[in-house]
Amino acid sequence: MDSNVLGPQSLRLLLSILLPRGCRLSVVSGNTYRISCPDYDIAHTVWENRLNCIYPLLAAGEVLEVVASDYYARSYPKPS
Repeated sequence: MDSNVLGPQSLRLLLSILLPRGCRLSVVSGNTYRISCPDYDIAHTVWENRLNCIYPLLAAGEVLEVVASDYYARSYPKPS
């Protein structure tokens, strides 16, 4: 692993600070992270802010999903 790439535990810790209250990060597979939010508005805000706040923390090839009971968005794998 490259020293400038975050592992799942480090990413989880950083995102617990960045994410709005009620949102949780989980690892769906080896390269897919899911952020579960309590409602549509919060999920949409997280998705809209992903490029500035979350995407820089992901490694090449990793995917981000943002979900709520009535919301689902999935990114393409992050390019290298």
